[in-house]
Amino acid sequence: MIQHNENGLNGNINLKLNFLTLDNIIKRTALNSGLDEESIDKEYDIIKEDYGKRAFGGKVVIVRSDLNSPVRQDEHGQYKITGAERIEASAPTIDELSSYGAKVVVISHQGTPGREDCISLEPHSVLLKESLEKLGNSLEKIIFKRAHWYGTATEKIIKEEMQDGGIFLLDNLRKMSDEIGPANPEEFAKTPDSYMEIIGNLADFYVNDAFSTSHRWQASIAGFPNLLNIAGRLTEKEIKENRELISSIRHPYTMLMGGIKISGYLDFMDKSLENGLVDHILATGALGMLGVLGIRGRRAKNYLGRQTVDFLQEKGIYSELNTVTGLARRYTEAFVLPVDFKVELGGEVYNMAVEEIQKHPNKDRMNLYGIGSETVAHFNEILGRSKTIYIKGSPTKDDDERFLPESQQLIDSIVQLKREGATTIVSGGDTNNLVSRLGYLPQTDFTFSTLAGGAATEYHSGILLPGLLMLNTSYNQFNGRALSEGMENYNFGFKLESPKKPVDLI
Repeated sequence: MIQHNENGLNGNINLKLNFLTLDNIIKRTALNSGLDEESIDKEYDIIKEDYGKRAFGGKVVIVRSDLNSPVRQDEHGQYKITGAERIEASAPTIDELSSYGAKVVVISHQGTPGREDCISLEPHSVLLKESLEKLGNSLEKIIFKRAHWYGTATEKIIKEEMQDGGIFLLDNLRKMSDEIGPANPEEFAKTPDSYMEIIGNLADFYVNDAFSTSHRWQASIAGFPNLLNIAGRLTEKEIKENRELISSIRHPYTMLMGGIKISGYLDFMDKSLENGLVDHILATGALGMLGVLGIRGRRAKNYLGRQTVDFLQEKGIYSELNTVTGLARRYTEAFVLPVDFKVELGGEVYNMAVEEIQKHPNKDRMNLYGIGSETVAHFNEILGRSKTIYIKGSPTKDDDERFLPESQQLIDSIVQLKREGATTIVSGGDTNNLVSRLGYLPQTDFTFSTLAGGAATEYHSGILLPGLLMLNTSYNQFNGRALSEGMENYNFGFKLESPKKPVDLI
């Protein structure tokens, strides 16, 4: 694995990395066709489509999108997508490449293996087509076959069935053992009979349009080192906005952290607190529950009731108790915990202080699904003094209307503070969906909106993202630089591969 260069955010390695864009490829194609740089820059909007077709027309382009969306099971047992923001955000890159005449092979994931949200991408294919139609793409259909990933059938579809401009969506990569493996791009690419080997050998380019997944050492992110890795339009936007965001942070800086998926951002919070980069972390969701349990020491397991502990264990979160406890005890002023919760007991909802829950005779049958009114008031007081506010994860149970008012109050406050001049950031697909459900537009009611939750936090903390490593390597190769330029102080543990360039780009 890559070892982090411990020099803090001021030396954030991610800010030093470069990436290729679709425009770089198009402009190089125009340059190699005899146009001079001045003419290309001056007339780019006019020549872009023509040279885009020359660069990508007839080429096989793998696009790693992030179509991962919130899903819910209906009364018939069918899983429905409840928020299509990521699908809609992924459509422009796919549409642009299709319009140039590329054969676009889209790979993506949904959910977590072993959990109920790890479903087929069949419903995603329908919504993706709808999103493409809104952009004016008249493609009759997207090729999709349920439980179809790779092999001779996939090779046949790409070679014989795909037309120029066609789109082929492979099914959920998280259902494949190939996706998880060694943190070594070369080994990923050479895994025998893997989808990386099969579709990689057929492709001319790889486009990373999944910045939100670029922090993961997975085959779909780091498994195509022999192809030029290019940033898609969404990844390009996310990188540029995250760079701008880092330079826009003003103090006091407050993070409102919640949800269930807390493992991915614990290191980020620790680094931010240790280096004085954040003034307050307001702990909600699973983070808040673990923090309250942790500071109670030996009484922790039963303090909030057995039902709560069982829930945390079932979700695989209870194992983080010691880590969260360490944060709560080391940063007692900055790491702010809930003082009350909104609980469900016997079908009824109550607001209870932490001490009331601990003393309640039926606490073992309680479900803690949100923060209480006193906590909201205290958090809003801290938010009101903040000049930068970052929110990731829902503060309350977001699929039950009875627990949404507290989230609404906090989001209302943050949106108002943005109108009064604060810098506000909403991070992660689930959080963006929540904001939309509460009546706001993430792109306009917040200063910054990113669908990349875990990737954005690691980007900010200075942990090198594998996806950015691959993009930087291709950028260096494309521009005749040393492959490791920009990353000289890192020990990769493997040799960087030289991606191939199509003949017309040499």
